[in-house]
Amino acid sequence: MNKNNKTLLLFALNNRTFILVVAVCIIAISFSSRFLVPSNLINILRQVAANTILGMGFTFVLASGNIDLSVGSMIGMLGVITGLTSKIPGMPFGVALLFGAVIGILSGLFNAVFSAFFGLPAFVVTLATAQIYKGTCYLLSRNAPITSLPEQFKFIGSGDIIGIPVPVWILCVVVIISATLMYKTKFGRHVIARGGNSEAARVCGINVKRISLLVYSIAGFCSFISSTILTGRAFSAQPTAGSGMEMDTIAAVVIGGTALKGGTGNVVGTIFGCLMIGIINNMLNLAAVDSNWQFIAKGFLIIFAILIDVQTERVYSKISLSKKTA
Repeated sequence: MNKNNKTLLLFALNNRTFILVVAVCIIAISFSSRFLVPSNLINILRQVAANTILGMGFTFVLASGNIDLSVGSMIGMLGVITGLTSKIPGMPFGVALLFGAVIGILSGLFNAVFSAFFGLPAFVVTLATAQIYKGTCYLLSRNAPITSLPEQFKFIGSGDIIGIPVPVWILCVVVIISATLMYKTKFGRHVIARGGNSEAARVCGINVKRISLLVYSIAGFCSFISSTILTGRAFSAQPTAGSGMEMDTIAAVVIGGTALKGGTGNVVGTIFGCLMIGIINNMLNLAAVDSNWQFIAKGFLIIFAILIDVQTERVYSKISLSKKTA
């Protein structure tokens, strides 16, 4: 492979998510003329916001070499807890939100404790805690949506500020904070180091257990924000609100350039990854594709995401090897 081809290939790999988003947009336009209608584009942004916020937290978890399969169940539980708390007579709405945020952070910490301090595989731990959160959610809600919520929820999930959905404004704040943490702080460098080689990071003086606690806390807090937006959109706390969101998030974050095994974290790529999945969902809905087929499409998308991750790693390894031998 000559130098020009290597440069082109590296450019394509480094910008693969943006290229995929453009390709999916072109396909969506060919599927339906309604795709480019302004109201539909705003609807996509509104729908993608909650997933992308969740993706921000998941990016930190995955970049640190961990994984979290409980975030979907956590969203349902946090929505129910916050909804029930807000209905307590005399309860200020801000206090109800603060309580939900604290429970979200503690839920993230609960995930981290077993893997960080007891050495249990994060995959198994979060698979188990997902069942705990799901059971808690259904017990508290009694298998029914929590309705008659304060009007503030509706503003958070469905309101607009100067024509831009409130969830998008919240997303912008979360993205700015996430990007700053990942790219501009010592914490971000330690997250990447822990994901690249946990033992080497520990030898270098990085408290790898503390990093795990912090990234899972971030994921728990982001799950709370997502749950609040979803509750506001439906104007009810649905026990099934986060069902399956962890799968979409894994696909989006990996497609966005964060390695499945850790060691890299791409906040901007996660945005494009979530946007791509949101556009695909919207395209399938506009085309009136049966929801069962949509599940199949998402399954193939996850396989595609993992394939891209593996192949990208191989290509980078080959290029690095060729540079060393040159």
